[in-house]
Amino acid sequence: MTKGEKTMQAVKKRSYGVDVSSHNGTDLSSLARAGAKFALVKTSEGLDYRNPKAQDQINSAKDNNMLTMGYHYAHFGADSNRAVQEGNYTVNSAKYAGLPAGSYLACDWEVDATNATNAGRVPSANAILAFLDTIVAAGYKPLLYSGVALIKGNVDTGKVLTKYPNCLWVAAYPLGNGVPASTPNFGYFPSMDGVAIWQFTDDWKGMSVDGNISLIDLKSDGKPTSQSSKPVVKQPTPQSFVDELGDTWYKEEGKFYPNGTINIRYGARTTSDIIGTVTKGDCVKYDAYSRHDGYVWIRQPRSNGYGYLVCRAGNEPWGTFK
Repeated sequence: MTKGEKTMQAVKKRSYGVDVSSHNGTDLSSLARAGAKFALVKTSEGLDYRNPKAQDQINSAKDNNMLTMGYHYAHFGADSNRAVQEGNYTVNSAKYAGLPAGSYLACDWEVDATNATNAGRVPSANAILAFLDTIVAAGYKPLLYSGVALIKGNVDTGKVLTKYPNCLWVAAYPLGNGVPASTPNFGYFPSMDGVAIWQFTDDWKGMSVDGNISLIDLKSDGKPTSQSSKPVVKQPTPQSFVDELGDTWYKEEGKFYPNGTINIRYGARTTSDIIGTVTKGDCVKYDAYSRHDGYVWIRQPRSNGYGYLVCRAGNEPWGTFK
């Protein structure tokens, strides 16, 4: 393969695959040896979570010649405006993890306290389409994941499939939850149109990983983010920027010394997952700050992305700056 050449991966229908998240390991070689030809890696969730293992899992899938795809766990329910925000966050997260445009990228839409699924079949379909439109505009290929009962009862799949045929990735377990299965029972499912991938077990071959089978030929066609046929021209760094949540950030490098214990979070929201803490005496190097929702947040560069922490509540500083 020459530098800058597009890579193309494909698997035939009736090929086995797995989907993985932070609950799984980063080495997928044993899954490939067991017969998995493709892997769907969780890249993100909502507006403030990125799978910390995504990059390693994607690299392992590529190293094992698996068709590599991604998925995002949705929180938008039937809210089309939020769906667009999550779509943009998903695209950025996928790129950050090394999943190139041209790859499949799925919306995982299922029952959860953070995802309202009872707002009506048409509003739900409209929000899902808003999400899929956003990732397609960025060059990714769309998939929609859900359980068979939920997607049949709560989503107008006809509307989704009219725009994106054969985009469904459906879960239905003939043997029930937690029961190992090596092969699917085609007498049980599929029984609906537009299914590209069937997740038929949550314990494939007793390996504690979801098992899937492709019902159509799958093909990605993308250019790896690490390759380029043209010299990379460094662009000037903007002094301010707006993130996926609509918050304005200002570039500033500095050091912050907290007065006490402060949580470090995945996103600049008090509801974002906690990924660490800093205490009095620690030094936090930051590269940007933002003021919103009554707080001043700073962004801490980390080896796997960024961490976010509050440095000021209103006008009350939580530490000192140098």
